[in-house]
Amino acid sequence: MRLVGRVPCARVADGAMVRLEWPPFDVLVTLVDGEPYAIEAACNHAGANLQEGERRGSRVICPMHGYQFDLTSGRLVEPRGLCDDQRRFVARVVGDEIVVWDPGPPATILPP
Repeated sequence: MRLVGRVPCARVADGAMVRLEWPPFDVLVTLVDGEPYAIEAACNHAGANLQEGERRGSRVICPMHGYQFDLTSGRLVEPRGLCDDQRRFVARVVGDEIVVWDPGPPATILPP
């Protein structure tokens, strides 16, 4: 696993969503019922910044088209089948920080 970054727990208190810049994927970090979660921050449908979306419980609503993603799994909840689930990252509380790792193999970015 590769380290993505760290977020102070205080920054995600009260349901806040924090965007970690980590090329090529920015990561959205939040707490749901006191547990840390992290998913890709750009909606994979049209690239909107999910941090700017509305938070409803364990869901984030894309500000561009209203797609709803589960923050705990990255799964597309509504509307099903119109785009892929969001990439999920590993998030753990370590001391007073949330530490985020990329569990997958290094991404290969090809030129356009």
